[in-house]
Amino acid sequence: MASIISSGIGSGLDIAGIVQGLVAAEGQPVETRIAQKEARAQAKLSAFGSLKSALSSLRDKLSEMKTLDGFIARSAASSNEDIFTATATGEAYPATYDIEVVQLALAQRLTSGAFASSDAVVGTGTLNIAVGAEQVNLAITNENNTLAGIRDAINSATENPGVSATIVNADSGSYLILTSDKTGAASTITVTQSGGDGGLAALEYDPGSGLNSLTESVAAQDALIRIDGFDVVSSTNSFSGAIDGVDIDIFAESGGATDPLTVANDDSAARNLVRDFVDSYNALISNFDSLSNYDAESNLGGPLLGDATVRGIRDQIRRELSVGVTDPAALFGDLSDLGVETQLDGTLKINDERLSEVLEQDFGRFGEIFSASDGFAVRLFDLTDGFLKSDGILDARTQGLESQIEGLNEERVSLNERLASLETRLLRQFNALDSLLAQLNSTSNFLTQQLANLPGADRPNQA
Repeated sequence: MASIISSGIGSGLDIAGIVQGLVAAEGQPVETRIAQKEARAQAKLSAFGSLKSALSSLRDKLSEMKTLDGFIARSAASSNEDIFTATATGEAYPATYDIEVVQLALAQRLTSGAFASSDAVVGTGTLNIAVGAEQVNLAITNENNTLAGIRDAINSATENPGVSATIVNADSGSYLILTSDKTGAASTITVTQSGGDGGLAALEYDPGSGLNSLTESVAAQDALIRIDGFDVVSSTNSFSGAIDGVDIDIFAESGGATDPLTVANDDSAARNLVRDFVDSYNALISNFDSLSNYDAESNLGGPLLGDATVRGIRDQIRRELSVGVTDPAALFGDLSDLGVETQLDGTLKINDERLSEVLEQDFGRFGEIFSASDGFAVRLFDLTDGFLKSDGILDARTQGLESQIEGLNEERVSLNERLASLETRLLRQFNALDSLLAQLNSTSNFLTQQLANLPGADRPNQA
């Protein structure tokens, strides 16, 4: 059965305070050492996380530069965007083309005869609607045999082949309008009926079979353009592949006139790639400096000051940047050839004037210095990717730090358990001492009383 210990009764001492002070004196040095080690490990762990982020950013930029395609971009400009617009890929060749839009692609539209209203009964049976090879068979019953009911049945059909149905309520009556969702001469609509009361015959349309109850208000039509006098046909108002690497969208007919389409080199993609590479590289260099440099003014060093791993990574990256490209396919060998210059602090700077000269003179081969077999992007990507792999050197370092922090947490738990045991032992010892003092005080008081009761104890001393 647990006993209640009242500290300090016999001695008057603050036993609880004394024990707490002794326990704190015992644990404080160890706790301070653990906290300092943990703080250093956490700082290094955070620093390696920052380094990983900077390396990852550089690797992502290098990934875009590993192939020549990323550097080759073309622009396509229409002289009359009300008639057509165009876009180009790197496969397009710089040139100028005369474009004439002869006709636009149109979707077929069919119109029924006049009905008294949208609620007028048309008939029952099976209505077959087809667009090209796709079709749907609609059951028209007394539940949906009105003009509006047939419209709704067409629009809600899950196997609708691509026909939209609407009703126009004019002064002369209500008309059912069927419009193909697809443009082009091949996307014609046919409507036939079978069974029922025969009323659906008023909606039939199949010129090949002589069925013309509906009127063709707009004929299905392919788009036609002329490129330098050559006819090109499309079922839509978009043309892809008529000119290698160029897509053309048309909006209106030219009326017999032609408008120039100019395809030219677009160096903005190449400029952006180089600029992004320089920015990412400089950010990495800045990260290296902040993590490993020493500040003489504050007398403080970065969390990875003197770290061999960081020093090794930085040296390898700088070494790769200083080694030129030897691939005979590459026109340039050093980054300085492009106007990318190394500064005294290790960062890179772009000489815009030199970069513009190179892009103007050798646009097609500009990116080879990065994308060649031993190009800068290829080599640096492989290097940074190796650092960032799950079994790479950075992962090994972070795992080691995480293990160290875990070990320190276990050490702290062990310390707390030891201090708790020490506190219990000291409390027992001091309380035992307090109990002994209480007994001694009691004995002292008893003896004092007894001596005071002896005969003559209160008599004055006689000479």
